[in-house]
Amino acid sequence: MSYKTLAINFFFCSIICYGQQLENGGFEQWENVGNSDEEPLEWSSTKTSDNSSLNGLAPQVISRTSDAHSGNYAAKLTNKNVPFVNIVANGIITNGIIHTTTNPQDSYVYTDVNSSPHNLPFTSYPDSIVGWYKYAPQGNDIGNIQVLIHGSYGQLPVDASTSIIALADYDFSANSNWTRFSTPFNYYPTINNPAYLLCNISAGDSTQAVANSELIIDDLELIYSTTNSMSLTQNSNLKIYYAENSIQVFNVKTQLDYQLFNMKGQLIKTGLLEDENSFISVNLKKGIYLVNLKNNEQHQNLKFGVF
Repeated sequence: MSYKTLAINFFFCSIICYGQQLENGGFEQWENVGNSDEEPLEWSSTKTSDNSSLNGLAPQVISRTSDAHSGNYAAKLTNKNVPFVNIVANGIITNGIIHTTTNPQDSYVYTDVNSSPHNLPFTSYPDSIVGWYKYAPQGNDIGNIQVLIHGSYGQLPVDASTSIIALADYDFSANSNWTRFSTPFNYYPTINNPAYLLCNISAGDSTQAVANSELIIDDLELIYSTTNSMSLTQNSNLKIYYAENSIQVFNVKTQLDYQLFNMKGQLIKTGLLEDENSFISVNLKKGIYLVNLKNNEQHQNLKFGVF
């Protein structure tokens, strides 16, 4: 095998086995965004929001710290009082862009599809996100990370216009030592083709942040299933049938994780299909249902009715 062929095969395996990742998820690379303010490369905070008139007035809520879980740096988010307007600016960072207003309840983050520094094209299906953190909240403050996989438009908090495909959500608890977190993606029966990934991390409650809450975050990583690297094209003749409180899926050639939803988007059951004639035991009322099947990088929806 030639070196070139070996390199191509290694690259292909890296995509299939490990999937896409967040850019600069270890916060090792930083850039100056003006007036000696720093932000991590590929990430945005209050100094680079979509409201240029407020950027200069906003406090610096993100800083580089050498108190890292690994490598040289981690990101430190701190809630800070904003002079003259009597509000607390949330310590926040996103790989999208912040829509800033003087009323925290009207602010949100979103993917700017027209600005490459503020969007992450994404076509994978991760199982979960993991990372490491330290958190020192003040009062009853709550730090949080949300990761949204979406189609043509996405914002956090999610609104009615968001083309949501999957969402991972985790609240941080007080920890003075480096602590690992892990939270799964919940997939919704809406759109089959991801387009972007939007991540938002905050040191405090998005609308009621408490001053001086501090979150240090490092080593973010998307986790993919390694049980089966074959694509769903192996299962192109999948068929589904429901009778007598049992769903049967025919022509399963590889192991598939399944999620069963009703048309309101409510998750009814999850599990694993293992062989050619797999059954899902469940008692369903009349209506339309959707089974989401996935393994590693691809997934497929099968819709059926109970009458």
